[in-house]
Formats: sequence, structure tokens, C-alpha cells
Amino acid sequence: MNTNKRRKTPSTCEERKKSEKRTTDKSIYCHTLDTLPPEVLEVVLRLLPLHDVATAVRLVSRRCLNVATIVLNASFLTAGTRLENAMKHVDTMITKVKTGTDLLTLSRAFNILEMVMAQYKMLRAVTWRYTHPSKPEKFLRLCFYAGSLLDNLYDLLRRAIDCPASLFGSQGPDPSIACFVSDCKRFMNYFEKVSERRVNRSVLVSGCKAVDVLDCLVEGRQVLSFKILSNEGRKNDIISMKLKYVMKRTWFTCLEVPSMPDENSWRDEQRFMYLRLRRLVGSVNEHHFENLQYERELLSQGSTIPPPRAPPASMYSGYGEYGGQFFYYGNMNKYAYENKFKSLSVIDHEDAEVEIEEIHGTPFFDLVINVELKCSPELAPFSVRTLLRSDELEIHTKTLNRPEFYLKLDITCPASMANRLPGNFTWKLNSSRRIHHSL
Repeated sequence: MNTNKRRKTPSTCEERKKSEKRTTDKSIYCHTLDTLPPEVLEVVLRLLPLHDVATAVRLVSRRCLNVATIVLNASFLTAGTRLENAMKHVDTMITKVKTGTDLLTLSRAFNILEMVMAQYKMLRAVTWRYTHPSKPEKFLRLCFYAGSLLDNLYDLLRRAIDCPASLFGSQGPDPSIACFVSDCKRFMNYFEKVSERRVNRSVLVSGCKAVDVLDCLVEGRQVLSFKILSNEGRKNDIISMKLKYVMKRTWFTCLEVPSMPDENSWRDEQRFMYLRLRRLVGSVNEHHFENLQYERELLSQGSTIPPPRAPPASMYSGYGEYGGQFFYYGNMNKYAYENKFKSLSVIDHEDAEVEIEEIHGTPFFDLVINVELKCSPELAPFSVRTLLRSDELEIHTKTLNRPEFYLKLDITCPASMANRLPGNFTWKLNSSRRIHHSL
């Protein structure tokens, strides 16, 4: 046999047919994340743990990022509806129980769901303007990338419906509740410091975020006026609101201090203000739910159930310095307040510049925040946007006129006045991209 004889090769036509067949087989039996239709990929991602969607799939490619963002953002909004349904379910079960033990168990579960709802609303206040911007063509849509947080929330809601008793142990709320709250705070801090700051090129981006945060107060919110002013000359309606927020046993003090040369970023100044308000609202809510749970257990107490222990005295305080201003703020619960002032039989107000109202012989230390707001509908607070019809909002967001925005916070602190410290602080934002503040 001649070894140098050339082997017979298939014709070009046959090679082309085999190549086309292999390509056809691959298209039928083999798909990657980047070749699946977006609708199919979205269905697939909804079957995965959201932690995997956020930390793995989202980072594969830009196409996967877009679909993963849709899934994660939608899952976050859906969680709010499911949380409301879980609360209604537990509340209905409370009306049907026949024993004091079951009543106590469901009451504790409902109280935990209320705390979770407060955390969810704060998460929404921090992120919704970026995950669901009114003008995606101008403001980059961000992703709610806390997938593990959403997984934990959905697991918590499942337990609340299937086994409410699992949310509360012998030593108090289940440890997973504290972990969830901690994860929420850590995510919000990171989101504001990194994600929000990256896209926050104007005060118009964050809009009425300060009002959204204050609206998370469980109690103490009052709407003084609400109007939609017609502005025919500019084809833009204006939302006009005046609100009042009262936080019990709370203080907020600002002092002028020497400014550091590198502390001149309006983005950071705005971010720190949001952080202070968020921490204050969170502390007030935590103390409120703590006392509410105690009162509910007193009402549901039976002969076979030991009396509940009163919550311990608790106080939160925070401080920070930026741009020549030092802030000190905090809140105390009812029992810390009583311990602090119950020994003061007589309080000397003779030299005080402002007379402090007294109730039962103790100072009345309620922080009052008055808000004045005028803005275009697309920049309105979340509570207002839910009242506007979707067609009206769509018309306003498509207008080419520059959005109008003016926000003023007047903070009055009787506790600071009682200690001869500045008791008034004013913070303003307007559409000229400038932040104003005064003592």
C-alpha cells in the first residue's frame, strides 16, 4: 500500500451540510444565558434563589444584568404586597383564636411583622427613586441587588403564614429577625454611600427622599395642607404640601465647628442628612414597637400566662461632623425618660430663653419637624405618587420643562433649648442644586 497516497476527503458540499446540521443541533439542544430570549430568561431566574441572581447571574453579561435587575426590582415590590397579605392573615387568625396562649403567640407574630414592615418601608424610601425612576432615559435605573435580604424576607413571610410561633422564642424574637434588621441597615448604608452617590448628580435625582424617610414614622405624621397647583404657563402642575412630624423624647442639635478643607461635597452633605433622619426615625419606631408589644401582652395576659416584663430603659444617640457642622441626635424610650426625670421634683426654668412645656412635672421633649414642599409631580414623595393617576404622572414625566423643586425642613428641639443649646435648625433644597442650612 502506498503510504503517500492521498486519502479521500469529502466534498465541499458534504462538509457544508454536516456543518449546518451541527449548527442546527446546537440551536435546538444547547442554550446559554445570553442566547435565551429575555422573557424565557426572566422566567428561569425567578426559579432561582435571589441571592444567586444578584451575586452570580447578574454579573455574567450586560444582558443578564438587565434581566436580573428586572427580576430583583420586581421581587422587592412584590415583597411589600406579600408582607401586607401576611399581616392580614395573622390579624384574621387573632380574631379566631380561643386560648390565651394562641392569642399571645399570634400577637407576638403580628408585632414582628409590623417591625418588618417598618424596615421594608424604609428600604423602599431609600431605593425606590433609583430602582423605579420616573424618567429612566435621564436617571439611570439601579438594581436592588440585596438578593439574600429578599430571600430571608420571603422565608420570614412563609414562616409567618405556616408557623407564626417560629418567629418568637423563649428569649424574644427569633434571631433571624435581628439579622434581617441588621442586613437592612447595612444594605441601606452601602446603597447610599456607593450606588446612590454615583448617580446623584443633582438634588433632583433624590427628590423628596427626606419626606419619604420621615413618612416611615409609625406615629407622629400630620398633613397640614395638600394642593395640586395648576401652572398653565409652563404646562406643569405643582405639588404643594405642608407636613408636621413629631418624635417623642427625641433631640437634634447642630453646632458650628471649624470646617475641614476637604469637606465640601454637597452629595455627602445631603447623604449624611438622610442618614441622620433615617437613624432617628428607625430608633423612634423601634421604641414604639417595643412598648406596643408590652401593652398588647398586658391585655392578652391570662391566669395561666406569667405577666410580661416591662422593656428595659433604652436610649439611642448618634453624632457626626461634616462641612463645619457638628450634629448630635438621639431618642430614648418611655422608661429611660421616666428614670431620667422622675427624681427632678422641681425644674428651674427661670433663666431659660424658651419656656418648656411640662406634663406631670417632667419636661416635654418632643422633636418637631415642619416640612414645606413644592415640586413637580415626578419628584413628589412616594405617598403622593400613589395618589396620582398613572396617566397624569405619565404626562408630567414626558414634559420637556425643567422640574421644579423646593423643600424646607424646620427642626425645633425643646431638649436642646432646655440645655441652652441651639434649638432650631433649617435645611433647604431647591432645583438650583444648592443646599442651604441655618441655625
